[in-house]
Amino acid sequence: MSRTAVTPENLIELLESRVSASLKAMDGSGPSDEEVEQLIAAAATAPDHGRLTPYRFMKVSMEGRRRLGDLFEAVEKGRNLHASPETLEQARQKAYRGPCLLVLIGCFRSELETGIPEDEQLVTAGAALQNLLVAATAMGYASRVTSGRGARSPLFHKGLGLQENERFLCFVSLGHVALPRPAKGRPEPSSLLSEF
Repeated sequence: MSRTAVTPENLIELLESRVSASLKAMDGSGPSDEEVEQLIAAAATAPDHGRLTPYRFMKVSMEGRRRLGDLFEAVEKGRNLHASPETLEQARQKAYRGPCLLVLIGCFRSELETGIPEDEQLVTAGAALQNLLVAATAMGYASRVTSGRGARSPLFHKGLGLQENERFLCFVSLGHVALPRPAKGRPEPSSLLSEF
């Protein structure tokens, strides 16, 4: 397999070009099934102590978005018994943001079983997410990672069909934006580095 040469400058430029896109500005088509597979393959290059693969991705289909909307509405009703119809509709609409919607799920195993702390497993899931986001940027897709209190509820966990050792981590929306917004608020590298 031939590889296109990637210079450190190219890679740093690509990393610096990744920003969280506005979901309202995201339109057009998302990645094809083949491209999603390529993104998952990129995610799978994350460092993984013990080869536990402590994460998986779920792609939300159009039918899945309807069921996800029902789930968002049910969670909102559970949190707010007096939620207005407008509030419930806003909750439901969260399922339709972005042309392509993925769910990142942590699949964590006990340190007693594996000898590997859950913190390390969570770092692996985070590295997989970052690899996917950078690969999506390289393909020309905008991305946005979202979460929310309701997504951490037992009802949401059950509604997604997660196993006991699994945990919702975040949603990943992918699509295109006509005018990408500039990056802002990134810390200075010097503020992130100390010496021991």
